[in-house]
Amino acid sequence: MVLSASRLSQPLSEAPNAMTVIDRKMIVASGFRTIPDLFKLVPGMYVSYYKGSQAIVSYHGSTDQYARRMQVMIDGRSVYMPPVNTVNWADLPITVDDIERIEVIRGPAAASHGANSTQGVISITTRDAGVMDGKSVTYTHGDKGINDVSTRIGHRGEQLDYRMTLAYTADNGYDNLTVPPNHFPVSAIALLNNSNDSNQARLLNYRADYHPNAVDRYDIQFGFNHDVQGVGFSDRNPNSSFPRSTNGNMFHDLIGNSDFVQLGWIRQLADEGELSLRYSHTREDQHEAFPAYLGGVFYAGPLVQSLQTRRDEIELQHTLPLSAVNRLVYGAAYQADGVGGQGFIPPLSKFYTSSLNTNQYRLFGHDEWRITQSLLLNAGTMFERDALAQQHSSPHVALNYHVTPQQTLRMGVSVAYRTPSMVETNYPSMQPGALFIPNQTVNSPGLQSEKMLSHEIGYIGEFPDWATSLDLRLFSDQLSNGIYLSSTSKTFVNGMAGTYQGFEATVKHELSKDGSLTVNFAHELAASNGAALAAAGQRTFVSSNPLNSDILSASMPKNSASLLFSQALPHDYSFSASWYYQGAMQPFDRGLIDYQPIQRRLDARLARAFNLAGGVKGSVALVLQDLLDQNYTEYIASNLFNRRGYVSLTLNW
Repeated sequence: MVLSASRLSQPLSEAPNAMTVIDRKMIVASGFRTIPDLFKLVPGMYVSYYKGSQAIVSYHGSTDQYARRMQVMIDGRSVYMPPVNTVNWADLPITVDDIERIEVIRGPAAASHGANSTQGVISITTRDAGVMDGKSVTYTHGDKGINDVSTRIGHRGEQLDYRMTLAYTADNGYDNLTVPPNHFPVSAIALLNNSNDSNQARLLNYRADYHPNAVDRYDIQFGFNHDVQGVGFSDRNPNSSFPRSTNGNMFHDLIGNSDFVQLGWIRQLADEGELSLRYSHTREDQHEAFPAYLGGVFYAGPLVQSLQTRRDEIELQHTLPLSAVNRLVYGAAYQADGVGGQGFIPPLSKFYTSSLNTNQYRLFGHDEWRITQSLLLNAGTMFERDALAQQHSSPHVALNYHVTPQQTLRMGVSVAYRTPSMVETNYPSMQPGALFIPNQTVNSPGLQSEKMLSHEIGYIGEFPDWATSLDLRLFSDQLSNGIYLSSTSKTFVNGMAGTYQGFEATVKHELSKDGSLTVNFAHELAASNGAALAAAGQRTFVSSNPLNSDILSASMPKNSASLLFSQALPHDYSFSASWYYQGAMQPFDRGLIDYQPIQRRLDARLARAFNLAGGVKGSVALVLQDLLDQNYTEYIASNLFNRRGYVSLTLNW
């Protein structure tokens, strides 16, 4: 059963979109300790890192390091934040162990979730307040500075359930590059010193569920995260003893604080309908200070930057069964975003401050009509007045035909829009470090929202005799009004067009009651109007590059795959193994030195559960990553990932 595709609870075979569900069992079997890595289990998903803790998660390749075309929600709260319109994954106040399941909509879903879901939606559901009744502590230690500890307290009551997590996570990021990538000269190593990418986070989250009667439920959530990221790039100045940076962004710490509060109310109605109201407030605060090497001169006086972001959102929704064969969900939402930035540049004796505020409104509706026992129509739309005061309607229509009760064909067409970010409409006046501070005095006049038109054909088959299910998807998406940075006007403009086409497949097989196998595969192609990209001042590829000269096509791996195997063993042991493959690609906004060859990775996890005196239960697990020791690189060539391992111990009482 899935919920996020249409805002109605539906079997996967009746959802209007192709979807991937990552459940708790898969999360544990993967052995991953960071949330972005979980999306390696989704066909067609691209996961990489700009720095050790700055993840890139996108669908159909990455058009730049910010991956601005995918909506991300946690318990319905959007964490796709201004001013860049991306997700600060390291700042989220939850851990992998706080997640119950993840639903990923593969393809546009603006009819249900509005602008900025032009490529898809990630909907993360945290574990229920009443999932545990007791206490738990977990300690993880391993290579590359991995050092995590978390404790959880929970209680199930007659009218009140609650749980709370306190956690600390730390690692040293990627390894140092020792061999020049992609046949570049030895001197290239000095230009790629990216070794300052450690991360330490301290977080808290709390969730309570108050159910005073049989019809009302109240959900209360809040959380906080304090994160310290190592950022910046450095090489060695041959004429001086101090390190410098070729772009002014020297090694330093980026300090981030984020917090949220969310209140929800759900009432079950007499007609088997449901009324829900949700309010959330999210805040992020980041700041950095570092000496700079600008224009060939070293300035010990630190550049100082700070950025504050806030979002308030309220949503009302009504689910109404119109008849035995028809269900309707409709509602409205209001969202207000605000950004404030300050900076000081000592060489210029310049102090800079900026403040931007936007608001947007949404009206949505979705109807599920069972025309016959075999034919189901899902139709919905979202009407929005976005942050630029532009008005859009995003319709989505899908027909699901049950050839047999276990064989389903799906055909769908949808339209989605992406609202330009604050950085795109107000180009930054300064960005020597990690932060983007928009400049109110420089803007991009007439900038329009990007538009995505999507067509898809899907098939879902259940084969009980073989304990196997099959999910296939053929898609063709057309992007228009794409936004890019013009090299002539130095502002963002519309004009990029692109086409995405491909095939995706997921096969799940139950080997036995104690074993399972999941296989994902994607073959994807892209093409763009090179004239617009050339006007943007983008580089061209040399003929010796194994990828063609279409930047959009080159930025997408043509083939990608994943495999997850898990098996329960005698004497309370369990074993899982996962394999990941990614075809060669050229990151969209990086140079040839960052070309990514084919990646192959094999991980394994071995665990054992045990019981101790006094009712204490526990488990210990060993996770080994990159067993093939491929030493592959991520988005930037200096991000070297090699073999590593860690051990986790958990006690529950």
